[in-house]
Amino acid sequence: MLCWGRGPAGPRPRPFLPGTAGGRSGGRPPAVPDGPVFLKTMEVLPMDDATPLSPAELRGFAVIAEACAEAFLNEPSAQIVDDVARVAQALGDGRFDGVVADEALRQRYSERFFVPTSPLYVPLSECSVRGAAEEGGRVRYAPASGAQADHVLKCYRAVGFDYRALAGFGPAVGSLHPDSLAAELAFMAFLARAASEAAGDDPAASERAAELLCQFAREHANAWLPKAARLLAAGDDDLYARAAALAADAVGSIAG
Repeated sequence: MLCWGRGPAGPRPRPFLPGTAGGRSGGRPPAVPDGPVFLKTMEVLPMDDATPLSPAELRGFAVIAEACAEAFLNEPSAQIVDDVARVAQALGDGRFDGVVADEALRQRYSERFFVPTSPLYVPLSECSVRGAAEEGGRVRYAPASGAQADHVLKCYRAVGFDYRALAGFGPAVGSLHPDSLAAELAFMAFLARAASEAAGDDPAASERAAELLCQFAREHANAWLPKAARLLAAGDDDLYARAAALAADAVGSIAG
């Protein structure tokens, strides 16, 4: 299992924490890296490919994960939509073209994540989605607690990541679980930036952080994000279904 032992040494970036880039309390996410190196982040690597991700690829993944987490942590706004659209456009992906942050989208955000009786509601936590099953034409979600969430929390603690410090819309932040989609994406961005920033001064720490990132992606995020994206898309092809699909693509590219 991953996340046991010493965490990555060196600087520890804290995406979406109050007062930092990426959170609604502290400005925009980092600029999107340019060119083919960034695009390679989205390539699906062969299972036997042992080539480590470069610092630029790690930063590229972090930008994708941060932009998608931002969309789930905040009420929709023109800036939120622009942030995730810019990331997709850098990949030659126009899936967010035409999305408008209007009152209808704000209502959709509420229906998606805060109204359990809504037919569009999807509880975006690993335990709930991995344990979901269709019964009588409806999806019954598992409880938002369990072994997966417990292990995710141990992973966070092993490297000093506090998901409770994430910034965003109050009800969204207040309802976060360790295995919530936004929390897992922010954690992977945290590891990716740690690996990228340590690459020059401490290659061993960088390698360890990148290894934890890929293991977490395989054992946790990639085990449920594609299913979450499908469940969201079954309700409607909206901002949230598309953001989840983009996140699933990015995670799949590093999970192998």
